[in-house]
Amino acid sequence: MAIVSSGQVTLADIQTEFGGSAPTALSEYYRDGGLVPSGASSVPTSGEIQLTDFYGTANFTPYDITYLNIAGAGGAARGGGGAGGRLTGTLSATFNRGTVITVSVGGGGGGVSGSHAQGNNGSNTTITGSGFTNITSTAGGGGGGTEQGGSSNNRHHGRDGGSGGGGGMPPGEVGNGSANEPGLAGDGVGGQGNDGGSTAAQHEGTEDDYSTVPHGGSGGGGAGAVGSNGLSQQANGGSPGGAGGSGTADSITGSSVTRAGGGGGVGGGGTNSASGGSGGGGSANGGAGSANTGGGGSGTGGNGGSGVVILSLPTAGYSGTTSGSPTVTTSGSNTILTFTGSGSYTT
Repeated sequence: MAIVSSGQVTLADIQTEFGGSAPTALSEYYRDGGLVPSGASSVPTSGEIQLTDFYGTANFTPYDITYLNIAGAGGAARGGGGAGGRLTGTLSATFNRGTVITVSVGGGGGGVSGSHAQGNNGSNTTITGSGFTNITSTAGGGGGGTEQGGSSNNRHHGRDGGSGGGGGMPPGEVGNGSANEPGLAGDGVGGQGNDGGSTAAQHEGTEDDYSTVPHGGSGGGGAGAVGSNGLSQQANGGSPGGAGGSGTADSITGSSVTRAGGGGGVGGGGTNSASGGSGGGGSANGGAGSANTGGGGSGTGGNGGSGVVILSLPTAGYSGTTSGSPTVTTSGSNTILTFTGSGSYTT
């Protein structure tokens, strides 16, 4: 507990806060002299020193906090869902006591099967508070669906997101005005993820007619790579789906873990569906993205995985004041807070 900010301060108060062995002398308590940390800026490092120099001081060294922030991933349709946007770094402040850091963890988007619609985007994940730049990771994009009628709805395109959703099944009817349009990838956000894969148009000269075997859906983008393209029967027997883009590894918890892989696309003929990328992308044939990895859902219809926030800070400065029940672990000299839902940490 900090020393009082006004009124009487005694040498015993200073010893209680900063340590030292009796009998004590005020000259033992210069800042950066071994007992008083650098954060007690009102205390001199040499020369004249007074009891009132210690008003409001505490045996506490301000510290940095590193973070991993991953959004909820996109759900699949025929194309795989894009991984949740991934950001990592150090918060833009050195923290004293009393700052509230609030986290909100995004859920995964719902997958879609049995209709022509696109998969749904996930939800953003944020780290917010005062005195530092707030962090927002963008939700993963839903996978593309089926545009059999060539309408202007563009349901066969992947949705944009932190990582983009994979393209779905392009229009299949000649003369509808868009039959030669591919199932475009959803765009990823630079610095957070990658684009999904694209599915070739059904009636290009090198492609077979969709009425023979539909093209495979494309993979959703991952934090580490773009999603793979879905293929046609003519280009590759069985019209396989495209694999989800790989995720990215980090060691913020003390061991290497890969997260934010994209979801795989469904195979055009009902077989040869692709798996999601490493880092929580869903298993083939409709697997959901893994929870708290931001992994994309796989086609057809896999739900996107929820996001996560991880904070790492010096154990010597850890206050123990949290909400939302984060998992608390240690690695070396650091304490690690893993939030799988909304909560906060007070420095």
